[in-house]
Amino acid sequence: MLFNIYLNELDRFIEDTLIPAYTKGDRRQTNRRWKQRYDRARRLRRDGRNLDEADRIERELRHVPTVEPFDPDYRRLCHVRYADDFLLGFAGPKCEAEAIRDRLAQFLGVNLKLQLSVEKTLITNAADEKAKFLGYEITTTRSSGARSANGYIALLMPPEVVRKLTQRYSREGKVRHRKELLTETDYTILNRYQSVLRGLYNYYCLATNVSKRMTTAKWILETSLTKTLASKLKCKVSAVYRRYQVVLPDRRFLQVIIERTGKKPLVAEFGGFPLVRKPDGMGMVDFRYEPAWHSSASNRSEAVLRMLAGKCQLCGAEGPVQMHHIRKLADLNQPGRAAKAAWQVIMSARKRKMLAVCEDCHQSIHQGKYDGPSLLDLLESRMR
Repeated sequence: MLFNIYLNELDRFIEDTLIPAYTKGDRRQTNRRWKQRYDRARRLRRDGRNLDEADRIERELRHVPTVEPFDPDYRRLCHVRYADDFLLGFAGPKCEAEAIRDRLAQFLGVNLKLQLSVEKTLITNAADEKAKFLGYEITTTRSSGARSANGYIALLMPPEVVRKLTQRYSREGKVRHRKELLTETDYTILNRYQSVLRGLYNYYCLATNVSKRMTTAKWILETSLTKTLASKLKCKVSAVYRRYQVVLPDRRFLQVIIERTGKKPLVAEFGGFPLVRKPDGMGMVDFRYEPAWHSSASNRSEAVLRMLAGKCQLCGAEGPVQMHHIRKLADLNQPGRAAKAAWQVIMSARKRKMLAVCEDCHQSIHQGKYDGPSLLDLLESRMR
């Protein structure tokens, strides 16, 4: 928010000063080489002679641009910014691109008292390199149709995304299970992995190569998921598939169903949606506060339920509560400590170390004046 307010001046400088200065010409000049050979092929076809030569020329022209790529009377400059990260697209020579960068650096330094990062402010030739912006790689690519010389801008999902995902879910070069999830239910484990898969896809669905990259990402997550469930259930991975896999004519996915008396069952799925490119993205999502906050209690987190209860867990006073974080739970993982109790293992794994307390008790805790029951004992009793 602060960057959007402060750097609004940068947007105005680019749009009102730089873009008019580095934009000229209605369109590029026609490529003379292309024009001459095109006219020759057309004459050959019109006269009905040497059609093989006309076919050969037309095939060659598919790899020749119709306009002059280095037209001195044509320039285009555009820009996009998100917070403090911005990208400028420029059709023109490198020397002018360097001049634009220098003018940006001068404006930021003199007018906004900001320093342009030389290491991150790169001039990239989109024809043979890739620019990085907001996690995407941006480059130009050639059409797969008849006009292979025509290029267009392409958004790519970087290979580093899959590489980092592999490192996160692997040990010693192999995809492994996640020990910290073994205390969770099968339903929760499936939801955790699905949220990672869905989050990656929702962000990179604009990418041209999203299907290729996300297929690999899905395999990594599914392998780790099935190994985690197998470790939790003390069975083989094949048994996990027999237990939870659903195979339909058009898709295959893993599913966990929790039946509830008098209520709709809880359903968790992993996969089950196509990993295809969406050029327009996921669209706008209208978040509605009321349904999200006041939905059924089964959909709320434990912290939210305790806040809605409006009762201090220390003195029992009713009214507005605040969440106090128990710092000592972080010490449970220190080397040399005694074996953890069952409740400590669960609290540490789930990172649930909060108590809902009133304002008076909260201040007493932070001021060192609280002399009531041990906070760890309260957590232990609550886990029981």
